[in-house]
Amino acid sequence: MVRPRPGGGWRSVRPYRMSPIATRAGRREKGDVVRIDLARLVGLRHWLHAHPEISRHETATADHLRRFLQEHARPDRILGLAGAGFAAVYDGVAPGRTVMIRCELDALPIQEANDDLPHRSLSDGISHKCGHDGHMTILAGLAQTLAERPATGRVVLMFQPDEETGSGARECCSHESFARIRPDHVFALHNLPGFPEGQVICRAGAFSSQVKYAAIRLTGREAHSAQPETGASPSFALAELMLKARDIQAYHNRPDSYALCVPVFSQMGVQASGICPARGEVHVTLRAPDGPTVEAMWADLTAFARTTAGQYGLDAVFETREEFAATANGRDSFEMIRQAAAGLGLEFNHMERPFRWGEDFGEFTSRHEGAMFGLGAGLGQARPAQSGL
Repeated sequence: MVRPRPGGGWRSVRPYRMSPIATRAGRREKGDVVRIDLARLVGLRHWLHAHPEISRHETATADHLRRFLQEHARPDRILGLAGAGFAAVYDGVAPGRTVMIRCELDALPIQEANDDLPHRSLSDGISHKCGHDGHMTILAGLAQTLAERPATGRVVLMFQPDEETGSGARECCSHESFARIRPDHVFALHNLPGFPEGQVICRAGAFSSQVKYAAIRLTGREAHSAQPETGASPSFALAELMLKARDIQAYHNRPDSYALCVPVFSQMGVQASGICPARGEVHVTLRAPDGPTVEAMWADLTAFARTTAGQYGLDAVFETREEFAATANGRDSFEMIRQAAAGLGLEFNHMERPFRWGEDFGEFTSRHEGAMFGLGAGLGQARPAQSGL
């Protein structure tokens, strides 16, 4: 835990014991102590928290981090990726595996509620409510320890854009620069309020959900409410769709797993007593530990929507707005995390079931051996906001 000095100010450095995952060149061996400038990292985290940027607009965040790394952590090179994303590459002194560790750049479109916080958000309606400012700072601290170079192989620190929309990881994987990284292992962490501080939470297999956020739009004919039979209103079809979502969820649920088909938004007409509207829509979020279950629920819902729309004389249009691939942890990478936690003396929580929230890190684990883990933020901490997850 970071503690202030008596009389004010922060301790400038803190001992850090190296993880057995990656040791360093020269005199650095496993278990050696490295000095990290905590005051500088605290300042970085406060700046990031005060200057949040939403998905597709993380340019200032990325520029600030690039300057920080070039001045204080000396990467061998920086590769541009999709959007504002980039990767800082640290080459080893001998050939070996390439390990990639990823964090997220974007904040959420949520108003900062902590008015008394000295480093509160300066951007109206935008704030870091999912902890990405902390994740970025953790990787910046890791970059400082990597300045002396890994003993073998390469370490790549990825600063990924657009996680909150589910598109950033997929676009980074498709970017030409990513082909130059060729990771043997990919890792990411997420802070987890509600778990003991410093606890490592992980499991092999499914770690977080496959998520689909989609819209169903129905169009008919407008009519006067005194003569509804002359039009084709989506009202009853929307009601039936929302009830059907509950049935689909129940059908796909299993005692040893979960399936969620949740209406999250609906809209129809205007506030006028004389109009039977022609248009309406319902949005749903579908979640399961695997992609096939999500797609099966979506197929059931769209089939029902088409049939119901036809019965009421409506046209139906479907739009997938966001998708998050399930994060599936590889067995080897899970073991590396478990052993690293043991080597650092950290409590390890071998979770029984995957988290229901989504995370687009699954785009990486579907292509490369890797794993995501949680890092406990404390039992008394508030649960972070998860927009679109």
